[in-house]
Amino acid sequence: MDRSLDILAVHGFAVREGRGKWACCYEIRLAIVGGPLLYRGELHGRSFATEEAAIIAAVEIGEREAGRHIDAAHAMIVALARVSDGAHHEMT
Repeated sequence: MDRSLDILAVHGFAVREGRGKWACCYEIRLAIVGGPLLYRGELHGRSFATEEAAIIAAVEIGEREAGRHIDAAHAMIVALARVSDGAHHEMT
């Protein structure tokens, strides 16, 4: 993988929604060209009976989201390189 694109950390955590209900949230830190990025999210529409279950789900969804962000950034870099390369060929 390009060294300028990397998943630095995925942190899953739970937030109490009420008696016996936990929501799962995640924080993703990515290294992308130009500097680090931070994303936060929550898995909506589901609650978990235990804090541990919510954290496990949060880490899983956070890892998937981090991968999607990296894939999108990589696709953007490839597209920009093609555009830049095409413009360079037109000038020569």
